[in-house]
Amino acid sequence: MGTLSAGSEGANRDSACLHAFGNIAEHWDLTVPEQCKLLGVDQAGVLHDWMVQAQAGDDVSLPEDVMEGIGCVLSIYASLVILLNHDRSKGWVRAPNRAPLFGGRSAMSLMASGNRKDLEDVARYLLSERYR
Repeated sequence: MGTLSAGSEGANRDSACLHAFGNIAEHWDLTVPEQCKLLGVDQAGVLHDWMVQAQAGDDVSLPEDVMEGIGCVLSIYASLVILLNHDRSKGWVRAPNRAPLFGGRSAMSLMASGNRKDLEDVARYLLSERYR
């Protein structure tokens, strides 16, 4: 039996995380530009190539900032499933929100602003709602 190097373990993790992100993106009907903004990826072709590799079961090694974006999205999704449920999470990300953080805008408009802090703020907001 072969041994895995630390690099391949990380690439396996990155592929699994990217695959999970792809499932959430599909469930939330994210556009490619929204996906790129959430992950901080400048070129849609790069994201597409990573997704194709991950879906094929190939190892993908992602930059740390992309993994951080995926982590935020996974946290947001997990919080929404706990607070609402899987099906209602889709509507929540697109609906106008009266909470002060959102100022009447949808969570998606804030999450996909291109500013990582906004994405992190949504994740923190939902975590705080979970523990109210």
